[in-house]
Amino acid sequence: MRKRRLPLEWGQLLWYTDGKGGKIAMNALQPRPRIAWALGGGGVRGFAHLGVLKVLQEEEIPVDALAGTSMGAVMAALFAAGTDLKYLAALAARIAWEEFVDLRFPRYGLVEGKRLLPLIRLLTKRKKLEELGLPVRIVATDLLTGEEVVFSQGPLELALRASISIPGVFTPVPYGEHLLVDGGLVAGVPVKAATAMGTDLVFAVYVPGKLVAEPPRSVFDILYRSSEIMMHQLDGIQLKQADFILVPEVGDVGTLQFSRVEECIKKGEAAARKALPALRRIIAEFQTDWGKAAGDRI
Repeated sequence: MRKRRLPLEWGQLLWYTDGKGGKIAMNALQPRPRIAWALGGGGVRGFAHLGVLKVLQEEEIPVDALAGTSMGAVMAALFAAGTDLKYLAALAARIAWEEFVDLRFPRYGLVEGKRLLPLIRLLTKRKKLEELGLPVRIVATDLLTGEEVVFSQGPLELALRASISIPGVFTPVPYGEHLLVDGGLVAGVPVKAATAMGTDLVFAVYVPGKLVAEPPRSVFDILYRSSEIMMHQLDGIQLKQADFILVPEVGDVGTLQFSRVEECIKKGEAAARKALPALRRIIAEFQTDWGKAAGDRI
């Protein structure tokens, strides 16, 4: 059982190690920054987000808002819905994911995605986006216009099904005048959507696949590699706007390599624990700057 923290006294400081033998002081009575987390897409690599969120929760690192693309959107929604992360990690590592793949005649995609909907409803407790415990934005792409579509309200199952719809794998999702596919086409890591939520800081979790320097073996390899290169370039533009970027070491995991789910979760935990001193330092620096600004106003 975790120890309950004692009530803080006026002016009391919380001390944390900086990972290098030093200490970081965080003033418990100065306003801490409100932090939005942008969780990127990456298929199975996105399960690293689960490990990251688990550590953030255990270490009481602020999560005030979330924006997600593809698997990042799924993890953002589950976290904000209050799903138990330890249970979710155990479930994700043991579930037979192939049972949720409903193959169809490939006119618009190989997977229809209907079998995923009951699981999404169960894990998100049938909540709508506006009913979640935290503000969440889910990013998809309009295949007809090429524009980014950001969900902030409405049924979670619709928004998530759209955001995970990898073109050619999942069938697109009709939505009003839109035809929606994976948000990764326009925002592989949705820093822009997170920034628009109005928090003080935006931290990003980036789980890209590695570009392997091997000659393509087919026209499909060429198409896939080309799309990966374009998305890496787009990701770079978004990531420049983030205040901190956390990159779990999952680049060698295939987008649909479900046998490595547990490995990705552990890699996410390891990356988050390694980043704790940096995260606390940024928070402490914000508090220091706030304190100086407040003093100047007095």
